[in-house]
Amino acid sequence: MTLIAGATAACGSDAGDEAAATQAAGAAKDRLAATPALAALVEAAKKEGALDLNWGFDGRDTGKVLTETFKQAYGLDIKITLTPDQNQPGNAAKLAREYKAKSPASTDAYMGSPELVQGIGPKRDDVLAKVDWAAIAPWTKGLANSDGTALTFVDLIPGFTYNTTQVEEGKVPATVQDVPKIGKPIASTPYAAQFNVLGTKEGMGQDALRAYLRGFKPAGFVGCGELNRVASGEFAALWISCGKNIADVFAAQGAPLKTAVLKDAAITSTRYVAVPKHAKHPNAARLWVTWLLTPEAQKLVFKHDFADNHRIPGSKTAAQLAEYEAKGVRFTRVDYEFTLAHPEIYNPKFKGELIKLLTAK
Repeated sequence: MTLIAGATAACGSDAGDEAAATQAAGAAKDRLAATPALAALVEAAKKEGALDLNWGFDGRDTGKVLTETFKQAYGLDIKITLTPDQNQPGNAAKLAREYKAKSPASTDAYMGSPELVQGIGPKRDDVLAKVDWAAIAPWTKGLANSDGTALTFVDLIPGFTYNTTQVEEGKVPATVQDVPKIGKPIASTPYAAQFNVLGTKEGMGQDALRAYLRGFKPAGFVGCGELNRVASGEFAALWISCGKNIADVFAAQGAPLKTAVLKDAAITSTRYVAVPKHAKHPNAARLWVTWLLTPEAQKLVFKHDFADNHRIPGSKTAAQLAEYEAKGVRFTRVDYEFTLAHPEIYNPKFKGELIKLLTAK
Protein backbone atom coordinates (compact mmCIF):
# COMPACT_ATOMS: atom_id res chain seq x y z
CA MET A 1 0.00 0.00 0.00
CA THR A 2 1.34 3.42 -0.95
CA LEU A 3 0.01 6.61 0.54
CA ILE A 4 1.17 10.15 0.00
CA ALA A 5 2.33 12.27 2.90
CA GLY A 6 0.06 13.03 5.83
CA ALA A 7 -0.69 16.54 4.66
CA THR A 8 -2.52 15.01 1.69
CA ALA A 9 -3.97 11.85 3.14
CA ALA A 10 -7.22 12.65 4.89
CA CYS A 11 -10.92 12.56 4.19
CA GLY A 12 -12.50 15.16 1.94
CA SER A 13 -15.21 17.63 2.77
CA ASP A 14 -18.81 16.43 2.65
CA ALA A 15 -22.38 17.29 3.54
CA GLY A 16 -21.37 17.20 7.20
CA ASP A 17 -18.92 20.01 6.58
CA GLU A 18 -21.63 22.06 4.88
CA ALA A 19 -23.91 21.58 7.87
CA ALA A 20 -21.03 22.59 10.14
CA ALA A 21 -20.57 25.77 8.10
CA THR A 22 -24.22 26.66 8.54
CA GLN A 23 -23.92 26.04 12.28
CA ALA A 24 -20.74 28.13 12.42
CA ALA A 25 -22.50 31.04 10.72
CA GLY A 26 -25.33 30.91 13.25
CA ALA A 27 -22.94 30.80 16.19
CA ALA A 28 -20.88 33.66 14.76
CA LYS A 29 -23.99 35.79 14.40
CA ASP A 30 -24.70 35.38 18.10
CA ARG A 31 -21.11 36.19 19.04
CA LEU A 32 -21.05 39.30 16.88
CA ALA A 33 -24.21 40.58 18.52
CA ALA A 34 -22.76 40.02 21.98
CA THR A 35 -19.23 41.36 21.34
CA PRO A 36 -18.85 44.79 19.67
CA ALA A 37 -15.06 44.40 19.55
CA LEU A 38 -15.48 41.23 17.48
CA ALA A 39 -17.90 42.95 15.11
CA ALA A 40 -15.38 45.78 14.65
CA LEU A 41 -12.64 43.24 13.92
CA VAL A 42 -14.78 41.63 11.22
CA GLU A 43 -15.28 44.98 9.52
CA ALA A 44 -11.55 45.71 9.71
CA ALA A 45 -10.79 42.30 8.20
CA LYS A 46 -13.19 43.00 5.33
CA LYS A 47 -11.36 46.25 4.59
CA GLU A 48 -8.02 44.42 4.48
CA GLY A 49 -9.52 42.08 1.92
CA ALA A 50 -7.04 39.23 2.23
CA LEU A 51 -5.38 36.66 4.46
CA ASP A 52 -2.09 34.92 3.60
CA LEU A 53 -1.20 31.68 5.40
CA ASN A 54 1.83 29.42 5.16
CA TRP A 55 0.34 26.56 7.14
CA GLY A 56 0.47 22.81 7.14
CA PHE A 57 -2.36 20.65 8.44
CA ASP A 58 -2.21 16.88 8.79
CA GLY A 59 -5.29 16.19 6.69
CA ARG A 60 -5.61 16.78 2.97
CA ASP A 61 -8.70 18.98 3.10
CA THR A 62 -8.42 20.47 6.58
CA GLY A 63 -7.14 23.84 5.43
CA LYS A 64 -9.68 24.18 2.64
CA VAL A 65 -12.61 23.24 4.84
CA LEU A 66 -11.53 25.54 7.67
CA THR A 67 -10.87 28.59 5.50
CA GLU A 68 -14.14 28.23 3.58
CA THR A 69 -16.13 27.76 6.78
CA PHE A 70 -14.35 30.73 8.36
CA LYS A 71 -15.38 32.98 5.47
CA GLN A 72 -18.96 31.77 5.62
CA ALA A 73 -19.14 32.16 9.38
CA TYR A 74 -18.29 35.87 9.24
CA GLY A 75 -19.68 36.67 5.82
CA LEU A 76 -16.23 37.48 4.48
CA ASP A 77 -15.50 38.09 0.82
CA ILE A 78 -11.73 38.17 1.16
CA LYS A 79 -8.98 36.38 -0.72
CA ILE A 80 -7.38 33.67 1.40
CA THR A 81 -4.11 32.28 0.09
CA LEU A 82 -3.23 29.04 1.85
CA THR A 83 0.22 27.68 1.03
CA PRO A 84 0.64 24.16 2.49
CA ASP A 85 3.80 24.28 4.58
CA GLN A 86 4.50 22.09 7.61
CA ASN A 87 8.02 23.44 8.12
CA GLN A 88 7.30 25.18 11.41
CA PRO A 89 10.99 25.87 12.26
CA GLY A 90 11.55 27.26 8.77
CA ASN A 91 8.51 29.52 8.99
CA ALA A 92 9.59 30.81 12.41
CA ALA A 93 13.11 31.57 11.20
CA LYS A 94 11.74 33.32 8.12
CA LEU A 95 9.42 35.49 10.22
CA ALA A 96 12.34 36.49 12.44
CA ARG A 97 14.47 37.47 9.43
CA GLU A 98 11.63 39.44 7.87
CA TYR A 99 10.85 41.28 11.09
CA LYS A 100 14.47 42.21 11.61
CA ALA A 101 14.64 43.47 8.02
CA LYS A 102 11.38 45.42 8.53
CA SER A 103 9.76 43.46 5.70
CA PRO A 104 6.12 42.29 5.62
CA ALA A 105 5.50 38.86 7.10
CA SER A 106 5.30 35.98 4.65
CA THR A 107 2.41 34.54 6.69
CA ASP A 108 -0.26 36.58 8.47
CA ALA A 109 -0.58 33.98 11.22
CA TYR A 110 1.83 31.42 12.59
CA MET A 111 1.27 27.90 13.88
CA GLY A 112 4.02 26.15 15.79
CA SER A 113 5.29 24.26 18.81
CA PRO A 114 5.79 25.89 22.25
CA GLU A 115 9.55 25.99 21.71
CA LEU A 116 9.23 27.76 18.37
CA VAL A 117 6.65 30.22 19.67
CA GLN A 118 8.96 31.03 22.55
CA GLY A 119 11.82 31.56 20.08
CA ILE A 120 9.95 34.26 18.17
CA GLY A 121 8.23 35.60 21.29
CA PRO A 122 9.08 38.60 23.51
CA LYS A 123 11.93 36.85 25.32
CA ARG A 124 13.80 36.15 22.07
CA ASP A 125 13.17 37.59 18.58
CA ASP A 126 10.05 39.52 19.69
CA VAL A 127 8.19 38.86 16.43
CA LEU A 128 4.75 38.08 17.83
CA ALA A 129 2.09 40.65 18.66
CA LYS A 130 0.70 40.70 22.18
CA VAL A 131 -3.09 40.60 21.94
CA ASP A 132 -5.92 40.94 24.43
CA TRP A 133 -7.51 37.83 22.97
CA ALA A 134 -10.41 37.58 25.39
CA ALA A 135 -11.49 41.17 24.63
CA ILE A 136 -12.16 40.37 20.98
CA ALA A 137 -13.01 36.70 21.47
CA PRO A 138 -14.34 35.93 24.98
CA TRP A 139 -14.36 32.18 24.27
CA THR A 140 -10.54 32.22 24.21
CA LYS A 141 -10.32 33.15 27.90
CA GLY A 142 -7.75 30.89 29.54
CA LEU A 143 -6.32 29.69 26.22
CA ALA A 144 -3.49 32.23 25.84
CA ASN A 145 0.12 31.64 26.82
CA SER A 146 1.62 33.58 29.71
CA ASP A 147 2.96 36.29 27.36
CA GLY A 148 -0.38 36.86 25.66
CA THR A 149 1.24 36.33 22.27
CA ALA A 150 -0.30 32.99 21.30
CA LEU A 151 -3.32 30.76 21.79
CA THR A 152 -3.32 27.03 22.34
CA PHE A 153 -4.71 25.40 19.19
CA VAL A 154 -4.49 21.60 19.30
CA ASP A 155 -2.77 18.97 21.42
CA LEU A 156 -0.83 16.12 19.81
CA ILE A 157 0.05 12.81 21.44
CA PRO A 158 3.45 11.52 20.27
CA GLY A 159 4.22 7.84 20.68
CA PHE A 160 5.27 4.58 19.05
CA THR A 161 3.53 4.52 15.68
CA TYR A 162 3.67 1.08 14.11
CA ASN A 163 2.56 -1.02 11.16
CA THR A 164 0.05 -3.53 12.49
CA THR A 165 1.15 -6.14 9.92
CA GLN A 166 4.77 -5.83 11.07
CA VAL A 167 4.39 -5.60 14.85
CA GLU A 168 2.00 -8.06 16.46
CA GLU A 169 -0.37 -6.70 19.08
CA GLY A 170 1.25 -8.75 21.83
CA LYS A 171 4.69 -7.42 20.97
CA VAL A 172 3.89 -3.71 20.98
CA PRO A 173 6.30 -2.05 23.43
CA ALA A 174 4.97 -0.82 26.75
CA THR A 175 8.09 1.10 27.83
CA VAL A 176 10.97 2.91 26.15
CA GLN A 177 13.30 0.02 26.98
CA ASP A 178 11.04 -2.36 25.06
CA VAL A 179 11.44 -0.46 21.78
CA PRO A 180 14.96 -1.67 20.82
CA LYS A 181 13.87 -5.25 21.59
CA ILE A 182 11.28 -5.32 18.79
CA GLY A 183 13.77 -6.81 16.36
CA LYS A 184 12.21 -4.98 13.39
CA PRO A 185 13.44 -1.94 11.43
CA ILE A 186 12.35 1.15 13.36
CA ALA A 187 12.66 4.65 11.96
CA SER A 188 13.06 7.91 13.80
CA THR A 189 12.87 11.56 12.83
CA PRO A 190 16.23 13.13 11.91
CA TYR A 191 15.52 15.95 14.38
CA ALA A 192 15.02 13.70 17.43
CA ALA A 193 11.41 14.82 17.91
CA GLN A 194 10.37 14.81 21.59
CA PHE A 195 13.40 12.82 22.79
CA ASN A 196 14.63 15.89 24.65
CA VAL A 197 11.44 15.85 26.76
CA LEU A 198 12.53 12.47 28.16
CA GLY A 199 15.64 14.19 29.49
CA THR A 200 13.89 16.04 32.31
CA LYS A 201 14.50 15.06 35.92
CA GLU A 202 10.90 13.86 36.02
CA GLY A 203 11.64 11.64 33.01
CA MET A 204 14.75 9.59 32.28
CA GLY A 205 17.20 12.35 33.04
CA GLN A 206 19.83 13.55 30.60
CA ASP A 207 22.50 10.94 31.30
CA ALA A 208 20.06 8.02 31.04
CA LEU A 209 18.69 9.50 27.81
CA ARG A 210 22.17 9.73 26.32
CA ALA A 211 22.81 6.09 27.22
CA TYR A 212 19.48 5.08 25.70
CA LEU A 213 20.21 6.80 22.40
CA ARG A 214 23.60 5.14 22.21
CA GLY A 215 21.80 1.81 22.29
CA PHE A 216 18.87 2.70 20.03
CA LYS A 217 19.94 2.68 16.38
CA PRO A 218 17.18 3.64 13.94
CA ALA A 219 17.02 1.79 10.63
CA GLY A 220 16.34 5.09 8.87
CA PHE A 221 14.87 8.55 9.23
CA VAL A 222 11.52 9.98 8.14
CA GLY A 223 9.66 13.22 8.66
CA CYS A 224 6.59 13.46 10.88
CA GLY A 225 4.19 13.25 7.96
CA GLU A 226 6.03 10.53 6.02
CA LEU A 227 4.09 7.66 7.55
CA ASN A 228 3.57 6.21 4.09
CA ARG A 229 7.02 4.67 4.59
CA VAL A 230 5.77 2.88 7.69
CA ALA A 231 2.43 2.00 6.10
CA SER A 232 4.25 0.43 3.11
CA GLY A 233 6.35 -1.81 5.36
CA GLU A 234 9.67 -0.09 4.64
CA PHE A 235 9.85 0.42 8.40
CA ALA A 236 7.93 -1.44 11.08
CA ALA A 237 7.48 1.67 13.23
CA LEU A 238 8.38 5.30 13.91
CA TRP A 239 9.78 6.22 17.32
CA ILE A 240 9.12 8.90 18.55
CA SER A 241 6.31 9.92 16.23
CA CYS A 242 5.00 13.48 16.29
CA GLY A 243 1.37 12.64 17.06
CA LYS A 244 -0.97 9.69 17.01
CA ASN A 245 -3.43 11.83 15.06
CA ILE A 246 -1.16 11.68 12.01
CA ALA A 247 -1.33 7.88 12.04
CA ASP A 248 -5.09 8.15 12.54
CA VAL A 249 -5.28 10.29 9.38
CA PHE A 250 -3.55 7.52 7.43
CA ALA A 251 -5.57 4.77 9.12
CA ALA A 252 -8.78 6.47 8.04
CA GLN A 253 -7.62 5.80 4.47
CA GLY A 254 -6.96 2.13 5.18
CA ALA A 255 -3.30 2.23 6.22
CA PRO A 256 -2.33 -0.46 8.79
CA LEU A 257 -1.14 2.04 11.39
CA LYS A 258 -1.66 2.47 15.12
CA THR A 259 0.10 4.42 17.86
CA ALA A 260 0.98 3.11 21.30
CA VAL A 261 1.51 5.58 24.15
CA LEU A 262 4.33 4.21 26.29
CA LYS A 263 3.69 4.54 29.99
CA ASP A 264 7.12 6.00 30.78
CA ALA A 265 7.17 8.33 27.76
CA ALA A 266 3.64 9.73 27.61
CA ILE A 267 3.68 13.25 26.17
CA THR A 268 1.23 15.82 24.90
CA SER A 269 2.61 18.50 22.63
CA THR A 270 0.61 21.68 22.11
CA ARG A 271 0.49 23.59 18.84
CA TYR A 272 0.01 27.33 19.20
CA VAL A 273 -1.37 29.96 16.85
CA ALA A 274 -0.23 33.58 16.83
CA VAL A 275 -0.04 36.78 14.76
CA PRO A 276 3.28 38.41 13.80
CA LYS A 277 3.69 42.12 14.51
CA HIS A 278 4.51 42.70 10.84
CA ALA A 279 1.52 40.78 9.43
CA LYS A 280 0.18 42.32 6.23
CA HIS A 281 -3.41 41.62 7.29
CA PRO A 282 -3.35 41.65 11.11
CA ASN A 283 -7.09 42.05 11.62
CA ALA A 284 -7.97 39.13 9.36
CA ALA A 285 -5.24 37.13 11.08
CA ARG A 286 -6.57 37.79 14.58
CA LEU A 287 -10.08 36.96 13.40
CA TRP A 288 -8.84 33.70 11.88
CA VAL A 289 -6.77 32.65 14.89
CA THR A 290 -9.57 33.28 17.37
CA TRP A 291 -12.16 31.57 15.17
CA LEU A 292 -10.06 28.41 15.18
CA LEU A 293 -10.77 28.12 18.90
CA THR A 294 -14.56 28.13 18.52
CA PRO A 295 -16.29 24.80 19.21
CA GLU A 296 -17.46 24.68 15.58
CA ALA A 297 -13.94 25.03 14.19
CA GLN A 298 -12.52 22.57 16.71
CA LYS A 299 -15.03 19.92 15.61
CA LEU A 300 -13.87 20.35 12.02
CA VAL A 301 -10.22 20.21 13.03
CA PHE A 302 -10.75 16.91 14.81
CA LYS A 303 -12.84 15.50 11.98
CA HIS A 304 -10.08 16.11 9.46
CA ASP A 305 -6.89 16.14 11.56
CA PHE A 306 -7.97 13.84 14.42
CA ALA A 307 -6.71 16.30 17.04
CA ASP A 308 -8.17 19.23 18.92
CA ASN A 309 -7.64 21.38 22.02
CA HIS A 310 -8.18 19.40 25.23
CA ARG A 311 -9.00 22.62 27.12
CA ILE A 312 -12.20 23.26 25.17
CA PRO A 313 -15.47 21.61 26.30
CA GLY A 314 -16.39 18.67 24.08
CA SER A 315 -12.78 17.98 23.09
CA LYS A 316 -12.25 14.45 21.79
CA THR A 317 -8.55 14.66 22.54
CA ALA A 318 -9.49 15.31 26.17
CA ALA A 319 -11.56 12.12 26.10
CA GLN A 320 -8.59 10.19 24.71
CA LEU A 321 -6.29 11.54 27.41
CA ALA A 322 -8.82 10.61 30.07
CA GLU A 323 -8.90 7.03 28.79
CA TYR A 324 -5.13 6.75 29.01
CA GLU A 325 -5.04 8.35 32.44
CA ALA A 326 -7.71 5.95 33.69
CA LYS A 327 -5.22 3.18 32.87
CA GLY A 328 -2.53 4.82 34.96
CA VAL A 329 -0.72 6.75 32.22
CA ARG A 330 0.66 10.10 33.35
CA PHE A 331 1.42 12.64 30.65
CA THR A 332 4.12 15.27 30.48
CA ARG A 333 2.23 18.28 29.15
CA VAL A 334 4.60 20.10 26.81
CA ASP A 335 3.18 23.60 26.50
CA TYR A 336 4.62 27.11 26.49
CA GLU A 337 5.01 27.22 30.25
CA PHE A 338 6.78 23.84 30.22
CA THR A 339 9.42 25.13 27.82
CA LEU A 340 9.98 28.18 30.01
CA ALA A 341 10.42 25.96 33.06
CA HIS A 342 12.85 23.53 31.37
CA PRO A 343 15.41 25.58 29.43
CA GLU A 344 18.02 22.85 29.91
CA ILE A 345 16.31 20.42 27.52
CA TYR A 346 15.77 23.09 24.87
CA ASN A 347 19.38 24.18 24.88
CA PRO A 348 20.62 23.98 21.25
CA LYS A 349 23.81 22.25 22.40
CA PHE A 350 21.85 19.53 24.22
CA LYS A 351 19.40 19.03 21.35
CA GLY A 352 22.27 18.90 18.89
CA GLU A 353 23.94 16.25 21.01
CA LEU A 354 20.78 14.13 20.96
CA ILE A 355 20.50 14.39 17.19
CA LYS A 356 24.15 13.38 16.83
CA LEU A 357 23.65 10.37 19.09
CA LEU A 358 20.48 9.35 17.27
CA THR A 359 21.92 9.64 13.77
CA ALA A 360 25.38 8.19 14.52
CA LYS A 361 26.12 4.95 12.68
